[in-house]
Amino acid sequence: MMMNRYIKTKAFGQLTGVSVRTLQYYDEIDLLKPAYINEYGHRFYDSDSFSKMFVILSLKDMGMNLSEIHQYINGNDFDIQVFVEEEKRRVEAAITDLKLRLMRLSRLNEQVNEKGNIMPYILPLFSHMANISSMSEAQIDNFIKSADKKPAFNIKEWDTFIKDLNFCFEKSLPVSDKRTVKCVLYWKESVLKANQVDDDTVKLAEDFYQRNPTNGFGITEDTYKYLLGMIDEYDRIH
Repeated sequence: MMMNRYIKTKAFGQLTGVSVRTLQYYDEIDLLKPAYINEYGHRFYDSDSFSKMFVILSLKDMGMNLSEIHQYINGNDFDIQVFVEEEKRRVEAAITDLKLRLMRLSRLNEQVNEKGNIMPYILPLFSHMANISSMSEAQIDNFIKSADKKPAFNIKEWDTFIKDLNFCFEKSLPVSDKRTVKCVLYWKESVLKANQVDDDTVKLAEDFYQRNPTNGFGITEDTYKYLLGMIDEYDRIH
């Protein structure tokens, strides 16, 4: 066997920009096996290995995961046309989302230029709004007007509300329970009414909680849905 055809794993990794551990993993999943393994267990790669690695890296850049690449390389009924069409739609959606985010950042820039600075309460809202694709420019303007003031907020009361809400949710308490009513009234009076939150903002908040259940300042997607259900029942009764 002519060893001048082969290079060692470390050299192959440096040549292709892939770590030795990744090459070992590719071997384990039968994606790219060494061209030759000697009696000492040392792995070697050749020009065919390089060509195959080039294909793997190119397909990864296109968005394929390793399972899809494995199917494509090994000819296991992988439809490249279907993949390309789906990836094209994904990229187009990402471009649209980025354009919307650029529009919102431009609106924020206008606010900074107009005011010289912005209230510290607005900036976090913009960071969330940049990821809400359904928000129009008019809604952004209305949101700024309502947010351009310090919100009514008492952290101790909020902490009590979150604890009560979690308790009511875990026990599946009905709207007739006093503790549930306490949560409903706190939300209606101390959150929505006290801060003059309009219906559009409530809708945006719902969308935000559903997309970011870990960023609800104590409210999860499940507890928020429960709260909304209790509010609907309360409003029907009263």
